[in-house]
Amino acid sequence: MNAAQTCELPPAAYSELADFLRKSGSTLSPVEATIIAIREWMEKSRAAAAPLRGYQWKLLFIPEKSRLRMNYEGESYYAEVVGEEIIFRGDAVSPRQMAVQIAGDGRNAWRDLWILLPGERTWANAARLRDRLQQRAAKQPLSAADAMTVAAKSMSDALTTALALVEHANHQSQNTLERRLPRYRREYDQLTDDH
Repeated sequence: MNAAQTCELPPAAYSELADFLRKSGSTLSPVEATIIAIREWMEKSRAAAAPLRGYQWKLLFIPEKSRLRMNYEGESYYAEVVGEEIIFRGDAVSPRQMAVQIAGDGRNAWRDLWILLPGERTWANAARLRDRLQQRAAKQPLSAADAMTVAAKSMSDALTTALALVEHANHQSQNTLERRLPRYRREYDQLTDDH
């Protein structure tokens, strides 16, 4: 498409956009709003295609530009994820190192650190974020190979149980027959012919 060619919006979309701009009090024209929307869409597409960077803390991934906070003795201490590191007081640290630098040894970084993810407005406790991830992982469906393994184990357990029940039933029926044999009866249990 060359620069002289233009793209027109369908009349219904143009009308809907013009109504929205008017009702929201925007000073943008529909053409200006369309240009802004297209540029934002292209930027989001580029950002989505870029590799995600951040800090991997065990199973919790903290994306770049996230902030970490720890409150201790009435003060708040902050760090930020830059690239693939947590930067606290100008140095790259682990979450545990941050907690130890603030409050000394014996602190639980999962419990003490709060995280503000990019685009969020509320801080979340690190332990709660980790727990949510674990719950989601537990709910995820098994892969086909895992499902087959679980099914095979269940079938094996069922077969073992069935064999044990058959063996028990055989043992019980054998004992019943043996109890009825004359050698296992007491003398007074046997009936004589004269009665």
